[in-house]
Amino acid sequence: MEAVTSERLIQGSGTPEDVWRDWLRERQTASLCDTSWLLRAQRVVVVAPHPDDEVLACGGLLAMRADAAGEVLIVAVTDGEASHGAAPGAAANAMAERRRAERLTGLQRLGLEGASLVRCGFPDGRVDRCEHALTQQLAGLLRASDVVIVSWRLDGHPDHEAAGRAAASACATLGCRLVEVPIWMWHWAAPDDEQVPWQRLAALPVEPLSWLRKQAALSAHASQLTARSAALGPVLDAAICARARRACEYFLI
Repeated sequence: MEAVTSERLIQGSGTPEDVWRDWLRERQTASLCDTSWLLRAQRVVVVAPHPDDEVLACGGLLAMRADAAGEVLIVAVTDGEASHGAAPGAAANAMAERRRAERLTGLQRLGLEGASLVRCGFPDGRVDRCEHALTQQLAGLLRASDVVIVSWRLDGHPDHEAAGRAAASACATLGCRLVEVPIWMWHWAAPDDEQVPWQRLAALPVEPLSWLRKQAALSAHASQLTARSAALGPVLDAAICARARRACEYFLI
């Protein structure tokens, strides 16, 4: 991964999960046990930069949402074709096809096989160049009553940040409820990092069966869980998978 800025480097193994676990246990984080912020009548729209981000961001919430028969829309910003680095057209197309299939399997395992899915087809790794177009597309898809979940605007990955900015702009225009999710932030940041608005952080406990479905959904993304080459490990390494096994999901409310 390349850094967006020198302060948000995504490299190495990142901050260990046991450090976060101890810090989060001691911190008085707001709880989202009361889900009045997410009424059944509202549609949940997840803007996912890549075909595993909906699971990493809020797979537990989506599984619980499926149990409640709530309406869900997944906006797939890219097909994730660049996850294994630069590749010729045929290889990139094959990777995109594989990752689209993994996404559908993951959604099925969450209980969302009937959820609406919109593929935007923006280029993986270059969403910032299409940010205005993404904003316009979201503005045409969203309703004022939607709860929109998207990667945080300072998450550290260029596509995550561009998707976050586009969603924030569309939500501001339409009056939607914006909920941002730190995904890569847990990698580059450390407890009490001044760049992170910790006062906005809230935790949603994930029900045990929904937690199991989230793990099953993540395992569907085999292309991201296996080594990319002899020299490169998986995109979703042990540290990322450890964060995905948390009993709570964290949102910036």
